[in-house]
Amino acid sequence: MNIKDFDLNLLVVFDAVLSEGSISRAAARLELSQPAVSNALARLRKRTGDRLFVRLANGVVPTPYAASIAEPIRSALGTISTSLAAPHGFDPTTSERDFAVHITDLGEAFFLPRLLARLNGIAPRVRLRTLALSTDEAREALRSGVADLTIGNLPDFDAGFYQQRLFRDRYVCIVSREHPSIGTRLTARQFAAASHAIAMPGGTGHGIIERTLVARGLEDRIALRVQNFLVLPSIVAASELIAIVPHSVGSQISPQDAVKLLPLPVDIPAFDVRQCWHERYHDDPGHRWLRQQFTELFGM
Repeated sequence: MNIKDFDLNLLVVFDAVLSEGSISRAAARLELSQPAVSNALARLRKRTGDRLFVRLANGVVPTPYAASIAEPIRSALGTISTSLAAPHGFDPTTSERDFAVHITDLGEAFFLPRLLARLNGIAPRVRLRTLALSTDEAREALRSGVADLTIGNLPDFDAGFYQQRLFRDRYVCIVSREHPSIGTRLTARQFAAASHAIAMPGGTGHGIIERTLVARGLEDRIALRVQNFLVLPSIVAASELIAIVPHSVGSQISPQDAVKLLPLPVDIPAFDVRQCWHERYHDDPGHRWLRQQFTELFGM
């Protein structure tokens, strides 16, 4: 017997007739007509090659073959029913779930301190992992379930993904407090004459920084390219380089970094920081809970 084209509803009818000892009572239990139950038994007889039930004056009794398969079928149906009735929820106070988030070093510094402080209070056993991936790798990781969320200044993802804006961020300039010619204001002339350090984190929309400098004819003024934003404050503090960073980076700068934040004298559009996930996890209770934590802590 090939199970792939077998109608499992026939087994439900079989179990009901066996339990009730009557086709009419089984029909009433299943809320089916008596002919429908008789037809189902006829189909099952054809598949098994056995009569299954024999009529008596007061009902039906199983054949030896039917009696031999009765308990395995009833056990299998019970397992299926129990599985489908299992609670579909998420309790953060007891969960030991491991969540993986694709995020840059900037995101780690900005999001994780506040997020972990909250989780320590409401979900002490939940575990987090961060992943460094390219855009294409992030898409595949979300599709496969390797990553639960990706968060940051993200490019548009294709069909099958959800995206939610958390907040709007803008770019600022950082300069050493001891810079010899730049004080409390950065002019367009000073900006063009300065040597620049830029961050080029892969898989984000921050490439606009380099494109802006190139468009203004300042490509030769780029003296340093690094892979992430968080090293820039210490580099700028010890040099005459200037750097363009998201304001969220500026919010992480400590007094020991010896840099100052100044408004940009050139126009670079603000950007959205978003969280993105695949549709396969959209209705998962634990996933919804994790997204809600980011929304409540950082959403605006």
